[in-house]
Amino acid sequence: MSEEIKPEVINGEATQGGAKTDDYILEVVDLKKYFLTKKEFKFVKVPVLNNPDPASTAMQNAADSVEPKEGDDSVVAPEMPVEQSDVAPATDVVGGVTDGEPKQGEQAEQGADEKTEAAQFKRKLILNKTYVKAVNGVSFKVKRGETLGIVGESGCGKSTMGRSILRLFDITGGKVFFEGTEITALKPSALRKFRTQMQIIFQDPYGSLPPRSPVGQIIGEAVKVHNIVPKSEYRDYVIDIMRKCGLQDFYFDRYPHEFSGGQRQRICIARALAVKPKFVVCDEPVSALDVSIQAQVINLLKELQRDLGLTYLFISHDLSVVQHISDRVGVMYLGKFVEMGDEKDIFSNPMHPYTHALLSAVPVPDPHYKGNRIVLQGDIPSPANPPSGCKFHTRCSRCMEVCKHVEPKFKDYGNGHMCACHLYPQD
Repeated sequence: MSEEIKPEVINGEATQGGAKTDDYILEVVDLKKYFLTKKEFKFVKVPVLNNPDPASTAMQNAADSVEPKEGDDSVVAPEMPVEQSDVAPATDVVGGVTDGEPKQGEQAEQGADEKTEAAQFKRKLILNKTYVKAVNGVSFKVKRGETLGIVGESGCGKSTMGRSILRLFDITGGKVFFEGTEITALKPSALRKFRTQMQIIFQDPYGSLPPRSPVGQIIGEAVKVHNIVPKSEYRDYVIDIMRKCGLQDFYFDRYPHEFSGGQRQRICIARALAVKPKFVVCDEPVSALDVSIQAQVINLLKELQRDLGLTYLFISHDLSVVQHISDRVGVMYLGKFVEMGDEKDIFSNPMHPYTHALLSAVPVPDPHYKGNRIVLQGDIPSPANPPSGCKFHTRCSRCMEVCKHVEPKFKDYGNGHMCACHLYPQD
């Protein structure tokens, strides 16, 4: 799943998977994003060499002094001498003799054992760190002008992945290429020019708009900052964007609290498109809207994509919406992809048991239809302590013994239909 994407050369042109690299606007390679959630100090005993090598000792001291990078599981503090416990052992007095108190010969042996242990071991203070692995090694590519839908249960890492791609989060590992440029290694000053080419539409239309700014200022603020148009054309340009998104001209001086949820989401879309982006992350843009308004917003996004040549990464947990708007679909579970392929292949011929369960939960508008509902047992495991092997094996009805110990490979099984499951050949 985390294999590096290596271009091939065919007829003197670089290609990836049979397509020219110019066809891909976004490439993500082994992307990881961990969140630090807990720090804990504790003492541990470590063995001491009787005749330590001076060179190895110097290397160990140098390693202890290095500042850990994000993602390290522990930090070793400077060595501390062994300290004996100040708490005396529990004793019982029977007939004037203290039970549990060692005799003279035993005292000598015990003292020798303690000295030997002190010479062989010393104590170190260890700092353990616990991380939530929200995105744990995802790789995919997005072609120009297509819509890649990302689905999965709440908490699987969809939104975190989208924001990490845009560098709204500093990633823990991996690489992101936008139009052939690695943006993960860019400094903020160099990344600034890419901000106009990559935008995001947030999930909550109520919380993502500043309440004290009028609509014209909300949409046009980035236009001024990035000098998209001259000052003389500023107002006409913003009004033109508003019209394309279904907003009236007189909304220019109104405030967000005067609009409904669907109108606010149109304002969010207009704000994202005002800087003329090429790639837009749609982070569940219709989940807070009524069903009838959802259809209007989805149709608006498709019209804008056709007219402006946009590329979408569409994140949602509503499979019916994803099926309507997406060209390809990726299914995420616990920070990783378990299946990805064309929209028709995913919905007509799903391979992974998790995808089967998601599709069985889609409501069908037919009172006489009786589907085979697959109910998953249990909850999603903690991303801070994921299970070994296949991450889905704790909830899978078709789990085998190999699933508990070996993680399946994310392989292509034909026509770009990729899956990570031991039910299919792994070699």
